[in-house]
Amino acid sequence: MLLYLLFAGVTDVIERIMGLHNINNLPLLHFYTIAEYLFILRFFQLSINKSGVSWIIWALFILFPLLSVLDFLFIQNIYEYNSYPRPISALIIIGLCMYYFLNYSNQENKTPWVTIPVNWIVTGLLIYFSSSFAYFAFLNLITQKASDNLYFIFGGIHATLVLLMYLMVAAGFLQVKNEG
Repeated sequence: MLLYLLFAGVTDVIERIMGLHNINNLPLLHFYTIAEYLFILRFFQLSINKSGVSWIIWALFILFPLLSVLDFLFIQNIYEYNSYPRPISALIIIGLCMYYFLNYSNQENKTPWVTIPVNWIVTGLLIYFSSSFAYFAFLNLITQKASDNLYFIFGGIHATLVLLMYLMVAAGFLQVKNEG
């Protein structure tokens, strides 16, 4: 998860620099979406660690990147927002979050929920991706139809959700520190 956060931070800086120089940074978002998805999928692969789910996760490792590449090669222009792969990625991550919590609830846990680092991280991912799903799906439409004020409101809400996710991940990291 730490590698994902570092990757996200570096990518964000590069996107900002490209934006400041009036360079379309949406091709970077297409590749970011694939990499983000792979980082998070790997996190779930390690967290869930069940043999019955392992083959599904391996299939998802292959299928989504393939779909994303096909999207920017044949369906959506790489210089436009990737409104098909991004919400599909969000749905898969939401499903993995729900599976994690379902699996967690079926176990006898003597450890308090708040002291388990993965719980915090999965909660952050669930809040962010479930709240941003509609934003991902309709951002091209919002960009075309919404006023500048509404566009910035949606952007502010999205930035707040990202911040909330990062705070939850930080809470998970703090629990790891307390375990050691």
